[in-house]
Amino acid sequence: MIYLDHAATSWPKAPGVAEAVAQALISPVGNVGRSAHPMALAAARILYDCRLALQEIVHTSAPEKTVFTRNATEALNIAILGSLAPEGRVLTTAVEHNAVARPLHHLMSNGVHVDTCACDVYGIADAADFDRRLGTGSYDLVVFTAANNLTGAVNPIRSLVESCIRHHVPFVIDAAQAMGEMDIPRFGEGAQGALCFSLHKGLLGPSGVGVMGLYGDFSPRPLIYGGTGSRSDSVEQPDFLPDRYESGTSAIAVIAGAKAALDHMAIHGQAINHERKRLADILWDDLSRIGQLRMLGPREGRSPIVSVTVREGSIDRLAQALFAKQVAVRSGFHCAPLAHRHLGTEVHGGAIRFSVGHTNTEAELQMVSDTIREVCDGR
Repeated sequence: MIYLDHAATSWPKAPGVAEAVAQALISPVGNVGRSAHPMALAAARILYDCRLALQEIVHTSAPEKTVFTRNATEALNIAILGSLAPEGRVLTTAVEHNAVARPLHHLMSNGVHVDTCACDVYGIADAADFDRRLGTGSYDLVVFTAANNLTGAVNPIRSLVESCIRHHVPFVIDAAQAMGEMDIPRFGEGAQGALCFSLHKGLLGPSGVGVMGLYGDFSPRPLIYGGTGSRSDSVEQPDFLPDRYESGTSAIAVIAGAKAALDHMAIHGQAINHERKRLADILWDDLSRIGQLRMLGPREGRSPIVSVTVREGSIDRLAQALFAKQVAVRSGFHCAPLAHRHLGTEVHGGAIRFSVGHTNTEAELQMVSDTIREVCDGR
C-alpha cells in the first residue's frame, strides 16, 4: 500500500502514540474531575499536560482557553452555532469545507445572512476584498479556512485576522489542514475568536481529539450540557473554562496519545514538514508535466496536498487505476462541494487528491506518476 491520504488522517502515527494510548488503558487512570482519589488525579494530569502542550502551538492566553472537543468539526460547530443569533451576518469564503458550509447552511434557514469574499482560482481569499467587506458591512462573525483541504492553498491568515481586529469582528478559523503542517501566527492584541482543529492529521496524533482555542472574550454558547465534575450540586452548566464546553467523560487514552504526538512534533516537526514539502513539490512538478491534467493548487504557498482533475472526461479511470495498484488517495468531492463548484471540477467527477506524508518515498511518487501517465496515454 502506498498511502497518500494524509489529509484524511495521518499514517503511521508519531512514534510513542500507540504506546501512550495503551499505557493510559493499562494504568490505573480514572475520570477527570469526578473525585480526588489517585486514579482521578492521574487522568487530570494527562488532560492538563496535553492542554499545556497544545497551548504552545495555539498560543492562547491561558491553558483553560484551549478546549478539548471530539474533532475539528465539533469545535467549528460550537464556535459557529454558538455565536450567531437569528438574523446575524457572517463573512466567509466560497471554498469552505462542509464542516463550515453545513453549519452555515443550517443557520441560513434561521435567517442568518452569509456573504462570501472574493477568492482566486486556487481558493485563496482576496485580503483586500475581505477587508473592504468588513469595513462596509455589519458582520457578527468571520469564518475562513487556514489551508484548503482540496487545493492545499494557504490563506493569508495574519492579514485576515488583522482585518478582523481592525473592524472588531470575531473570527473562526478552520485549521484542520494547517496544524502540524505550518506555523500559525500569534494573533495581535484585540483578537477575538476561535482556532479549530484536530490532532489526527498533520500533528500525527490519534483520531478522537479536537481543539477549540479561544482568544479574547470570545465565548460561544455550548452545544452540549451535562456532567463536568465541577459544580456537581447545580443543574446550571458551569460558566468558566474549560468546563463550560467539556461536558461528559474525556477521551483520556487518546488524549494521552495526542500528548505523545505533540511531544514528537515539538522535536521533529520542522524536519517532518521540510520532507513533506519536498516530496509534495516533486509530485506536483511531475504531474504538472502531464498535459491531460489540470493542477488545482498553486506550486508555492501550499500544504503538502497535490490535487488534480482531468481537462476532459472523468477522473474515474485515474482513480480506478490507482486503487488497482493499492495507492490510497481521495477521489471525488472531498466533503467540499463549494470548493469544487468554485474550481469548476464538478463536470469531471471532482478531483484526485494526493496528500503526502514524510514517510513516503520518491520511488512511490514515481510509481504514482507513471500510473497516471499510462492512463492519460491510453495504455
